[in-house]
Amino acid sequence: MLIQIIYIAVLLAATVKSVVLAGKKGLSSQNFLAVFLMVSLGLEMYGHYKIYIREFDFAYLFNYYSIFMIVFFYSYYSKIFSGRLKTASLCVVIAILGYILLLVRFYGENYQNELGIMVCLYFIINALVWFYTRLKNFDEIKIMDDPHFWVSCGLLFWSIFFIFRTIPMFFLRDNDPAFLEILKNIQYGVNIVMYGMFYIALTQFEKSTK
Repeated sequence: MLIQIIYIAVLLAATVKSVVLAGKKGLSSQNFLAVFLMVSLGLEMYGHYKIYIREFDFAYLFNYYSIFMIVFFYSYYSKIFSGRLKTASLCVVIAILGYILLLVRFYGENYQNELGIMVCLYFIINALVWFYTRLKNFDEIKIMDDPHFWVSCGLLFWSIFFIFRTIPMFFLRDNDPAFLEILKNIQYGVNIVMYGMFYIALTQFEKSTK
């Protein structure tokens, strides 16, 4: 489908941009965003390959990917937050990971929807806290020139829609599969917007290191 091709193309463009920037300025110049993008692209390509060969036994990988996202964006925002906020962020991520290890069957064959919801809630909290601190503290740099603005916007936008899609997913699968398929296609559009925002963030990271 065309929208899937566009999605992969945008993700690939953002990943290539991040790798090139990392080669020039180092991974720290972009807060290691290249690591997240390379893992995301690799998983997407592997998933599409498995679907192509009619093997659908890879859903469990998204459980580990969800855990990876929580850990990665904890690391990402911990380099931005400071003081008590940084300590609170550590406590929150420890609590989330502890809950996952003890109460979520992330090691099973099927994707655990509660993991996706936890990821989204964690992203929303981080993004909103970043917006609050950014607007509270004066900064000479315009907010739209701040790469963290674009990353936070992308995560917030993606998380809100993902929750909207995930919560009624099983009900729609049994009662309105056509609408569920529409939501799935819209999700590709949301992914395109998010990775497009990440690409803009990378251009801002590049400008800030010149």
